[in-house]
Amino acid sequence: MRPMAWKPTMKPTALIAATLIALSATAPAALAQETTAAAPAGRWTGLPVAEITGRLTAAGLTVSEPQTSGDRIYLRVDDGPLRWVLTLFSCTNGACPDVQFTAAFTGPQANEAVIGRWNGERRFVKAFYAAPEDGSTGPGQAVAQYDVLLNEGGGAAQLDDPIQVWRSLAIDLGRTVSPQQP
Repeated sequence: MRPMAWKPTMKPTALIAATLIALSATAPAALAQETTAAAPAGRWTGLPVAEITGRLTAAGLTVSEPQTSGDRIYLRVDDGPLRWVLTLFSCTNGACPDVQFTAAFTGPQANEAVIGRWNGERRFVKAFYAAPEDGSTGPGQAVAQYDVLLNEGGGAAQLDDPIQVWRSLAIDLGRTVSPQQP
């Protein structure tokens, strides 16, 4: 039986464009600390943005100033030749309970068949195909995403394993769709 192809309802390239637009905004870093909604008393609201950023930096990554959009905070991360985005979701009072790693790759093998095979052979990080928005026959993109729910009491150290899983599999997807990459 042939696996069914996943077809997103929103154009993936529109999602990527929206994320990149949010990152290119020149919102001051202080916005990342603003309250987007008050959390009920006694309810854990997540890790502080500064702790998340500190953990990424401690892992040897270069992190841009936080950019905000509603209850989301975006961090652009430079990891050697790899650039990706960490989106912090459901943020209140400068703390966020869940994150999503995202990276997009172009290359001659960025097509639905290769991405489907890659997904079938790996766990945790999943990828989808984003066709060119202009309808051209040019290369599309392989977009990788990895969602992580943070736990109360785990501190920023709970990001260590997900960061390593992400880095390994994101690089692997990049090499799969563009074999000439180092």
